Amino acid sequence: MKRIKEIIGVLLLVTGSACTEDKGNYDYTPLNKLTIDGIKETYVAEIDSVLSIPVNITGEKGFREDDYEYLWYTWRNNDTKAADTLSFKKDLNVKLSIDVGEYTLRYMVTEKASGIFFESKIPLSVIDKYTKGVIALSQIEGNESDVTFINIKNTVTQHAYKQANGKSAGCHPKGIFYIGGNYEAKNVVLISTEEKAITVEPDNFVDLMPLSEWFHVEPEGVVEGFVTSGYDEYLIINGKVHKRSVIWCSPFEKFDPKIKGNYHFAPFSLYGAGAFFYDQEKRCFLYDNYGDLMYPEALGSAFNSKDMQMNMLYGTAIKENLRAVMVDDDGNRYMISGKEVDTWESGPIIQIIAENKLEMNYTGVGEATCFAISTKEPDFLYYAYGNIIKCVSMITGNELAEYTMDQPVDYMEFDKSENPDRLYVAVSDGSGTAGSGSIYYLQINPQGGGTLLPVEGGEFKNVCGKVVDFEYKK
Repeated sequence: MKRIKEIIGVLLLVTGSACTEDKGNYDYTPLNKLTIDGIKETYVAEIDSVLSIPVNITGEKGFREDDYEYLWYTWRNNDTKAADTLSFKKDLNVKLSIDVGEYTLRYMVTEKASGIFFESKIPLSVIDKYTKGVIALSQIEGNESDVTFINIKNTVTQHAYKQANGKSAGCHPKGIFYIGGNYEAKNVVLISTEEKAITVEPDNFVDLMPLSEWFHVEPEGVVEGFVTSGYDEYLIINGKVHKRSVIWCSPFEKFDPKIKGNYHFAPFSLYGAGAFFYDQEKRCFLYDNYGDLMYPEALGSAFNSKDMQMNMLYGTAIKENLRAVMVDDDGNRYMISGKEVDTWESGPIIQIIAENKLEMNYTGVGEATCFAISTKEPDFLYYAYGNIIKCVSMITGNELAEYTMDQPVDYMEFDKSENPDRLYVAVSDGSGTAGSGSIYYLQINPQGGGTLLPVEGGEFKNVCGKVVDFEYKK
């Protein structure tokens, strides 16, 4: 329920000379205060769709619809263009024929007899099928890449890249990334395959340019990972890292040649207190110090960040919280928890504090191929094997919850943007054909315990192939 803000404009004009006696003979009509229910806090609507807002109006002295005039209109935020009138009826039910963008929707109810009006201002986002939502990169028909887009109104567009360009994005898909940040660099979607890497326009998936044009020196190999760390972005290509700044730069700012050194980085974003990476060859953590890769100071006894003796299967950083799943040479899997610390004395002091190293002896953990941790719950690790998703505590080691899907899980990932408690899960029948895969939205139970709940409307059957990566596009 939204109570409409009351705005009353009353002007009394008293005429006469200064010596005229004021007898105080005025007629007052008490204001009939209105309450308007049924208007939400915000609205999201697709362009050319019908926006329907039924309202329920009550008054302290009753309410007659014919005693009032009604006006719905909208204006685009940060735009000087004239407002668009939508309707003169009590309830709004119109087809939106305005441009995609962020608007303010205003509703006015004016009493005919007095001219007193009541109003409400409501944020309105007008979107199209590609404005904002989830991108799924999947493999179909043997090795072809396929892109599925689900916008925030749950409109599904299958084969989005092929629709826009009339061809496949490449063979053997590897990953999909939304790059450019919130500064001067242009936002683009990067699609990586074993065959090539390309960038496309986020608003329609039309080809923009091959990845090679984003570099001074064309790199060799496959884009495996993407790391954003405030003002800087990093691409991990065949284990090597390339950096660029995204502030005070050109829209098409190029990436530098690979940072020098003998290393091979795991394709995970470990940005917390700094731009951290994990070297699979030296089996240690390193951080970027203005183009030099350096060892952080190793503190704590749970593990040695300079000599891990394990490979990384999955890793993330949530603020200063470092989390990872690692495997040793005997095939034993471990959960790693630590803190990234960045302090300053006479110079920067970068540390990793080792907090926990717990062996994973859970059912199905040896078969697990995908892992996920929410930015909202950094101590809960989710892993999938077969059609089972299991949650365990990275602090106590306790098994917390289990969720069963209707098909085997191919890939899963938590939203890192607007819905941190939402888990995107892709399942399929394993055939790899177009339409053989489905996507589900799950969310962490707000009551705690690591349990998962289905999101209303978050079931999209047979919309993809075998998903290899998700990305949320703002």
